[in-house]
Amino acid sequence: MSYFTGAPRSSNRQARFSLPTIFTSQTVARFLTMSALLLLIGSPAEAQRDGIGAGMGFDVEYISPQRFRDPGSTTRAWFPAKYVCGETQPGDRLVQGTYSTVINVLNLSKFRVRIGWWFSAGPGVGIQGAQAVIESHGSLYMDCPFIIRNLRASGVEVGSFIEGFIAIEDLNDARTDRTPTRVAAVYSSLHKQVHNLPDLLPRQTERSYCQRDTEGRLIATIRNQGEANAPASTTRIAFEGGAAFERSTPPLAAGAEAGLEPVPLPRGEGTIIFTITADGMGAIREMNESNNTVIGTCLLLQ
Repeated sequence: MSYFTGAPRSSNRQARFSLPTIFTSQTVARFLTMSALLLLIGSPAEAQRDGIGAGMGFDVEYISPQRFRDPGSTTRAWFPAKYVCGETQPGDRLVQGTYSTVINVLNLSKFRVRIGWWFSAGPGVGIQGAQAVIESHGSLYMDCPFIIRNLRASGVEVGSFIEGFIAIEDLNDARTDRTPTRVAAVYSSLHKQVHNLPDLLPRQTERSYCQRDTEGRLIATIRNQGEANAPASTTRIAFEGGAAFERSTPPLAAGAEAGLEPVPLPRGEGTIIFTITADGMGAIREMNESNNTVIGTCLLLQ
């Protein structure tokens, strides 16, 4: 299996407490959801005064292993986990909002274990991911930035929102009593309505945000899709494992956009992964702060 850019993050820290048995995962999820709503909304009088309304969803799903083998191959335990990442738009299948997924993989054994995974992002052949070793009683997680980086590195067109599956394969003994891997998926969604503010975000003018000038330099375009004018700001363009650049962004009226000063691409060939962050200094209060950063790719050929 080939290794893609960006490995899942691992942790071997042990928990310092445990919940009483009366607290089920559903109880915890409901408690966290209500806590988040209270923090976001505040009192009814406060929400009405500010013209802000918010709703948050939170859920934890424990993924059951599915034992499967192709003809002539070895039986393996598979954990198919759904992912939803990004911001939906009016007319999309899901309610308009911002969605996030974190998939956690735990090793119950005192011995190290090995896992692999495949990505599915819709019709067509799945995308082979990589393999990873999880140390004794350790864990790792795969979040939306990790998923998007791997999909883009494989040539998948990723817009503001994407959904699909990660099929995690336990590469150890598939017998029920000898499968040490456990998988849980954490889902959160935020529907937030804030009015009379700007909303800056990078606009996709070319495939994978790879708009280039005649000299081959990268051009970022920033749009204000909010309800108020945005003052001058700073946009940050950062290349994975390389340099980062800041570009001045002019004031933008509601609905306006601007192409910024070009940025030189790294030398070499292959797939270049980068991020574009509108209002990179976090200086402007916006209707939606979660859509400021996008992940893009450019394929460089010599």
